[in-house]
Amino acid sequence: MHIFIFAQLIGLISWSLLVYSYYKKDINNILKYQVIGGIFEILHYFLLGAFSGLVVVVLELIRDFSYYKTKHDKYIFIISLPVYFFIGYYSYNHIIDLLPVAASAIDGYALTTKKKIAVIGSIINNSLWLLYDLYCGSLIGVIAEIIFIMSNLYIIWHDKNEIKNKKIINSI
Repeated sequence: MHIFIFAQLIGLISWSLLVYSYYKKDINNILKYQVIGGIFEILHYFLLGAFSGLVVVVLELIRDFSYYKTKHDKYIFIISLPVYFFIGYYSYNHIIDLLPVAASAIDGYALTTKKKIAVIGSIINNSLWLLYDLYCGSLIGVIAEIIFIMSNLYIIWHDKNEIKNKKIINSI
């Protein structure tokens, strides 16, 4: 029971660092806090015994850092596809173990596209992580994914209403 509570605390630290990172003005500070948060997230999944989630987060840290450091996002995504297959194959014990792999692959692709596709991809990504977090007992993960899904649904709703309002104003 103590390990479970400690894992939730580590997950909360990870999530807090992610949120905090977006308040930084410099991209290097944002990246620094996200990498540190990612390390806590890896520990969180380790403590929960969630191997596929742990390995996927390691890949995401490497992938996102590569996206940041280069302008070759699509090539990096293509190179990561065999790694996703490898992770899925070797971490598979139950169909649920494939959820973080699929989520991360969808997210990896979505991050190489336009904002609208990235937001939709994020909703799918967060929904799959939500199911995985429910299964492996990541309470903070469940809460975080719900917040991310609601936030991205709001972005879609807001952008759609903004386009409607521009059309009405332009027709006057």
